[in-house]
Order: sequence, then structure tokens, then C-alpha cells
Amino acid sequence: YDYVLSMRSRFLNFSLGKATLIEALGWIDSFPAHPFHSWSSDEGKTAADDTVMKSSTPSLRTLSFIMAETAREEGLPDWVQLVALLHELGEAVKVLDPTHTGDMADSIYDWTISSRSRVVGCKPPHRATFSEYRHLNMDLEDSKYNTNLGVYKPQCGLQNVLLMWTGCEYMYYLLKHNHATLPEEGFAMIRYFLLGDWHEHHEYSAITNADDADVMPFVAEFDALRRRVRLKSVDCNDLSDDQCSELWESHYVHIASKYNCEHVFSW
Repeated sequence: YDYVLSMRSRFLNFSLGKATLIEALGWIDSFPAHPFHSWSSDEGKTAADDTVMKSSTPSLRTLSFIMAETAREEGLPDWVQLVALLHELGEAVKVLDPTHTGDMADSIYDWTISSRSRVVGCKPPHRATFSEYRHLNMDLEDSKYNTNLGVYKPQCGLQNVLLMWTGCEYMYYLLKHNHATLPEEGFAMIRYFLLGDWHEHHEYSAITNADDADVMPFVAEFDALRRRVRLKSVDCNDLSDDQCSELWESHYVHIASKYNCEHVFSW
């Protein structure tokens, strides 16, 4: 809980720098779409190895455009397409904050990648992801945090709780701070799709409310879309700079403008 508070204090003043979303999409071309696959190590590799590795392991930018295009092909609303394109941009912090977040990501822990989340400040569900490591959670030894409610009020709603600090949590607040005008369902997709214990297993009933129930189907559908796209893109080729620029200029810039996401953002 204290770690999340410290990260919010550090990053939610949005003082890292200025960039447009299309600039940030360019930055994440240097990150792998599947971060738990071998991708960036140069030791012992030849130029031919690099070619094979790059062609079989797409970048995060490629995955983002593929997901957006899949949403478009399936006839999903334009704001879902935009969310699909932008939801992973929290990883851009490694470019804006190389001596802290970037170095930490290389050596210890990369908080920017999308991994399963949970609510902090209360007892984790019994079936929580990676529950075998719950004994390492110091909050479980603190009576303030080790009950079903923890520090929260009954049915306070997910909007009023703290989640694990991830790139998508940062991205949610970044879009809010920079006055994006996405529907609330779109913001919910970005913040909650990692919270599988809630939208898959209906945990956290002590703190969730009717507003959360209203957006749950949208979040679950978005997570399912993301899973499908990630599975089919494991071995795909990277999109080129020209291909990404063409997609942006011909389609996505207009959606970004519609939802006030085309301007220079504070990160």
C-alpha cells in the first residue's frame, strides 16, 4: 500500500516531459510485445539471429496497432479502437525516466508492463493471481489492510480504491490529467482489464458497487479481445514506420482528435 502511494506521488504530477501519443507509440517500438519472451539480449547473437528474433517477436507498437485494427475489423466503436491503440503506452515512461524507471526495468522490476493487478489496502482474494507469493506481502501483517474491507468503506466502488502500480494504471491517470474525453467505459477498460479477480471471478464484492457492475462487461470484453490478439500475434512480423504512420494519419488521428487525444500531453 505504501509503495503504491509513493509511486502515485512520484508519477502523478506528470512532470517527466511532453509528448504526443503518436510520439509515444514510436518509443514503444523498442519494447517487446511479449516481455517474458527473450527479445533484447545481444550476447552471443549474430546478425542473422537478430533478424529471426525481430521477425518472430513483434514490438509493442505493432501489437498495439494490430489490436486496434482488430477492434476496427470487428466493428467495435471508435473509442474502443483508440483504447486498444493507447492502453499500453505506460511503458513510454522508461524512455522519459531512463535513470530510474528504465534502469529498474532492466535490472530489478518493470512496473510498466501489463501483468495481473489487484486492489491494495485490503485482503487479496483467496484465488488472487500469484497467490503462492502472498506471504511476501507485508500488508497482510497489518490489521489496517488484512480484512476484506481494509482501509475502504463498504461498496465504495473501484473508482475510489488503489490498485497495484502498473503502466496501465499510470495511463488511466495520464489520460484523465490531459483531459481526454473517452467514455467512462473506455477509461474503465484501461484501468480494470488487468483486474481479472474482479471481472473474471467477481471478487471484491465488499467494495464494488453498481457502477462497477455496469462497466464490467465492457472490461471483460476488452480483456478477451486483448488475449485473442496477443495469441495470434506471437509470431507476426513488425509493422514498419511507414505502415504505422499510414494507419495513424488515415484513421486513428481522427479518432484521437474526436476524444481530445491529439495534442501534446504532459507525462
